[in-house]
Amino acid sequence: MKTLFNRQVIITSFVAGCLFGVLLKAVEKLTDNRVYTLLLNVDYIPILKNFRFPEIIEFAFHLIISWFITAIVYAICNKYKWNHAKLMRNSVLLQIFIACMLFPTTMFSKRTPMIKDFSAFGWWLAGHIVYGVMLGFLLKKRK
Repeated sequence: MKTLFNRQVIITSFVAGCLFGVLLKAVEKLTDNRVYTLLLNVDYIPILKNFRFPEIIEFAFHLIISWFITAIVYAICNKYKWNHAKLMRNSVLLQIFIACMLFPTTMFSKRTPMIKDFSAFGWWLAGHIVYGVMLGFLLKKRK
């Protein structure tokens, strides 16, 4: 619980989560690949799929997920005393895994890219890799 409310975790998750969102929103605006829509999508979550939330609320959900991911990476990093190279590698690998696990949720929504949209998947994966690098970079200065 201490890790979850660690100042560095909160700040890192907010900064990385916001930059990730801005990146995918820019990609969506420039390419028409609905990767930002996918980032905010909750159509695959049983209770939440019955509601339409304003973008700011959907983005808040995204930031909460970012907070939990950051706390997990931070806790594991400290437990196993990862050096910066391991932190960067494992943060990026975790994001690749998450990207690959979440992309198929596009099948549960008409608002998100098609499962066979390789361009959208490429942007989705690239965005997650950038997010992983940001986490590694921002957590590097942990105390």
